[in-house]
Amino acid sequence: MRTKYLLIIFLFFTACEKIITVETEFQDQRMVIDASIMKGINDENAEIIVRLSSTTPYFSNTDSSISDANTYVMLEDEKIFLEHNIEKKIFEKTIKLIDHKTDYELYVEHNNNIYYSKEKLIRIPKIETVTFGSRKSLQKDEIELLVTFTDLSGIGNYYLWKFGPKGLNNKFDYLVARDTYIEGNKFTFSFFIDKTEYFKVNDIVTIELSGVTKDCYNYLNILTSQAGAQSGRPFSSANAIVKGNIINQTKQENFPLGYFRVSEFDSFNLSKDDAPDGLFD
Repeated sequence: MRTKYLLIIFLFFTACEKIITVETEFQDQRMVIDASIMKGINDENAEIIVRLSSTTPYFSNTDSSISDANTYVMLEDEKIFLEHNIEKKIFEKTIKLIDHKTDYELYVEHNNNIYYSKEKLIRIPKIETVTFGSRKSLQKDEIELLVTFTDLSGIGNYYLWKFGPKGLNNKFDYLVARDTYIEGNKFTFSFFIDKTEYFKVNDIVTIELSGVTKDCYNYLNILTSQAGAQSGRPFSSANAIVKGNIINQTKQENFPLGYFRVSEFDSFNLSKDDAPDGLFD
């Protein structure tokens, strides 16, 4: 009799299963602009890359990239139009930079809106060395990298470090930093990476250094903190919309998301073959 009673309860709860469709409100559609002018530290030319898209509902699988915008950069009195790359879904152009005192003005015209931003080229120091360290991490698969550079004196630099690629999805890790305690000095910092992820595809990891403004440094820190606060909670919303340095000249309240950066960069490739014996055993 007891067995029949338990069976009835089980069938009752099983029969009550129901698929619920979640409908989310989506009204505040905005332009998303990811724009940069990047110049290798030893190069004369720079690459302009602008990615345009629009915000979409959470569950949407549609392609939100934008290809019909009029996108250009004003360099002194010259208007440089960008070409759309259909395959990469970006607007791009190679230009010759003048110097770090010149204003680089970005314009994106779309749907009767004009989006605008202005930045100067940020100079950066060269990466001097990257080596494998000997310190151990609490995570058994993590290994230490030691990165050495000499901070440029008297500028008050803010840096963006990029490590990767890692895994099969070609992703990168990012780290923002400033020179508060190393002004004008040579400095070596330690960074731990997961060797099973970074060296899954090939035997080389790339470390890249570029510069950011103080505002961009704060912007990236806010984005990082919000992403961390929402970790594990896929339906969480951001605490607030984070505004970048791009404005809408036509309708100020309809500002875009994203950022415009102009910077030098330097990179260093570290091979798995340079590791001490036993590090990858």
